[in-house]
Formats: sequence, structure tokens, C-alpha cells
Amino acid sequence: MSKVDDPLARSLQAKEIVKRLRTDIILGEYKSGSRLIESKVADRLGCSRAPIRTAFQLLSQEGLVLNLSNGGTEVIGFTSKQARDLFELRLLLEQKALEQILANRSFHFRPLLESMEHLEQRLSVPEIAPSSAETSILDIQFHRSLVMMADNSPLLAAWNTMANVFQAILEITNMTSATYRQFYESHRRLADLVIQRNPDAADELTRHIVNAKEIIIARLEQNMKS
Repeated sequence: MSKVDDPLARSLQAKEIVKRLRTDIILGEYKSGSRLIESKVADRLGCSRAPIRTAFQLLSQEGLVLNLSNGGTEVIGFTSKQARDLFELRLLLEQKALEQILANRSFHFRPLLESMEHLEQRLSVPEIAPSSAETSILDIQFHRSLVMMADNSPLLAAWNTMANVFQAILEITNMTSATYRQFYESHRRLADLVIQRNPDAADELTRHIVNAKEIIIARLEQNMKS
């Protein structure tokens, strides 16, 4: 079986294409209101039209493009207001997850402990600074584990819908603390409060997400000006 005919190869190609298009839209390479033409995007990226069609569907679910009734695709775009709205929705979802976690006397810590293990493993290699891509993945994994612990499938599904956009924003804006250790310690502090069932976890979660929101919005606005 050739690489072109390999379903796994096609799947990986589609993932890379949707990641590329998502990044380009967030960065403003495709302007709000502009049309995306499958054949032209395929030519630009050097691929067939099938993965482009799949990418358009996924981007529509993420709210970055609009699939029109005539079969066309229009860019919705991405602004600092949309980033603010996304973070406010994310805060509501994670606050609800935390509320359900603290109300459940028998919840399991495993997802959160496993995500912290990944953060700790990266801390053990201080001589190589993590890339913004690596840090964004660790950040998303940590917060997904928190939502998973609520054992609420609709809540997790809603959060997952936004996860790829969040990861793209984090990577593009290089939203990290001054050092990886500070990044780790801020997540360690939140994880400890959750595991201890400390009510202060709610305030810590709010500070955690609001701080990230302000940093990201400032950097997005800076990127748009440059």
C-alpha cells in the first residue's frame, strides 16, 4: 500500500492541514468575510481537495469558518473579542467541572495526577527550554484532565470543541510564564488545591484562567498590529 493510499497517512495529512488553516485564520492570513475555495487552498498547500473539505468541516465546528448553503465556505475570522468570549466560556465550563468535582466525595484523581507527572517529567530537563507548542500541549492536557474528573460527558464534549482553538492560540502567542518552572508551579498549586478539596481551588482556577486570558488577548492584539 502506498503512502497516498494509507488511511493513517491521509488522517495525519488532514490533521496537519486543519492545524495550518486554523493557525492562518487566527493570524489573519485569511480575512474575515473572504471565501475559501477548496481547489485554491489545495493548490496552495499542495494536497488533494478531500482533506481540505474535511478541514473546512472541522473549522466550521470550531466557529472559525461558515459553511454556506450554496456549498461555499466563508471565513469568520478571529478577533481579540472572540478570544475573550472563548476564555469566558472556558472559565464557566471549568468552574462547573470544579464544582462537580468538589461535590463528589469519591472522585478519582488519576487524570490530574497523570497530567502533573507529564509536567514534572518536562521539569527534569531544565537545560532544554520547552517550545511554545510543547507547553501548549501540556497546558491543554492539564485542563482537560480537570474537566474529565467531573465525569460529565456533555461538559467534556463542550470543552473539547474549543480545545484545538485554545491550543493554537497558546502556541501562536507563546503564552507561557516567564519560565517553565513558573508555568509548572502555577499548575501544581491549582492541582494541590483540587486534590485537597480546598474551596480556594475555585478562586485559584479563576485567577489562572483570567491571567492567561489577559496575556493572550494582549499578545493577539500585538500580533494584529504588527
